[in-house]
Amino acid sequence: MTSPATQSATPNNVDIASIVEQVLRRLRDQTDTSVSPPKPATNDETAHVLNDKVISIDVIQGIPAGITQVQLSGGIVTPAARDEMRSRGITLAGSKSTHAASTKPASNSGKRFIQLHTDTSSKSIRDALARQLSLRGVDHCPRAHRSVIVTDRPAATLFDRIHSGSRAVLITRLEDIPRFDAEMDADTFVLDMQRFNLVALVNAANTIAQLPKPTASTSQETSR
Repeated sequence: MTSPATQSATPNNVDIASIVEQVLRRLRDQTDTSVSPPKPATNDETAHVLNDKVISIDVIQGIPAGITQVQLSGGIVTPAARDEMRSRGITLAGSKSTHAASTKPASNSGKRFIQLHTDTSSKSIRDALARQLSLRGVDHCPRAHRSVIVTDRPAATLFDRIHSGSRAVLITRLEDIPRFDAEMDADTFVLDMQRFNLVALVNAANTIAQLPKPTASTSQETSR
């Protein structure tokens, strides 16, 4: 037979177990809430660093899907690349080097000039090329410091220009422009029609127009 003391203890035991279960449930709920990932960490993961000297449309197209922000290490962004970034919703992260690179073209509010030449095989795109360059503030001038030659005979054209005393280089990639200019302070850039479409030609000519002027010694050598 059960004693009165035992009968009165049974309800108390049930109440304690219920209370403990409620406390444990609340602790689990609080723990789940506290371990949710913070948003800043997610934003940092979307940052993508571009180390290229020239940020072309090909570089932007190579950015993995889902990236919404990129950071530059001092490269120059071409107009076509900026358009591609806008269409994909990609923005530039704020940094000292990025700001300097992005404002470099805009700081030159005046016109920039190049000597634009095309051979008989590429005259059909000259008007379109000149029009697109004009929209970017680049015009043709016979007395410009640098020449841009668009041709489908790049080897022969390069040979003729070097033979005539020009510091000419053959360009088959946009990334070659600043590198070759730094090597020999080139004044003539031969663009291979087999390697560039119209958009790439515009980007290349615009990049060449942004280069600093050749040194005085180079200008004297090429004028001989």
